[in-house]
Amino acid sequence: MVKKITDSVKSTDEETRRWKSTFAAARMAYETGEFRQAESLLARAREMAEHLPEHSFAINAVEVGIGAVQLAERRSPEALAALQRAVAGLEGSGDSEQKELLTVALRFYAQALIETGDERGGEQALQRSITILRELGEDSLVQLSYSLADLSELYLVTGRRSEAENHITEAMNIVGRALEPGSAEYTRVDMIYKISLPMPEEERHEMAMAGIQRIEYMYGAKHPNIARALREYFKVLTEQGNQAKLEEAKKMFGV
Repeated sequence: MVKKITDSVKSTDEETRRWKSTFAAARMAYETGEFRQAESLLARAREMAEHLPEHSFAINAVEVGIGAVQLAERRSPEALAALQRAVAGLEGSGDSEQKELLTVALRFYAQALIETGDERGGEQALQRSITILRELGEDSLVQLSYSLADLSELYLVTGRRSEAENHITEAMNIVGRALEPGSAEYTRVDMIYKISLPMPEEERHEMAMAGIQRIEYMYGAKHPNIARALREYFKVLTEQGNQAKLEEAKKMFGV
């Protein structure tokens, strides 16, 4: 159930192995907050991808990676363009690996749309990702949990808590079976699940901050999940007019 994007590239020739290694190094740099290094490695992987037997899949995978890095750097318009290219390149494919990659592209595309103010467009992209993943079945359940979690987060931020609870419960059931409790992905889904439950608002705030602190402690302050969670949390506090809690959270996380 758990696989990397590069697992879908099956060739074992030297060029393919170099591409996989470069893509994996870019992913590691991204997860440790070394975004410029990640982008440089992805640019190299993009050149390598042109010569691979699975060049179409590899090129689109790199475009998704570039979009993810640009999102982490708050370069949303550039990310939007990269992810639009990936979505367009993957549309209409009947291949299950490319369909799954399309759902990943849609998930990051949704994030880019939301960050540029198009929450409805982001919701539609996530719903489409979920629909495709359900059709793909058991092998794509982990990706399904990520899309469900992203949609739940959007619903929480926009005050649609009952809808969020339904989706995040399903996501939590999946990651509980498929992922290690110590992984960054599991921790993020678990945090969204916990803050979606009925509780006093003050307790919800404390739980949100505790969840973000846990990710920071486990994976470092530069992990992309930290900045994203803080942006969403600060947005909620700002819209609620909770200036005291906003200042407390900013001081706690050094923002």
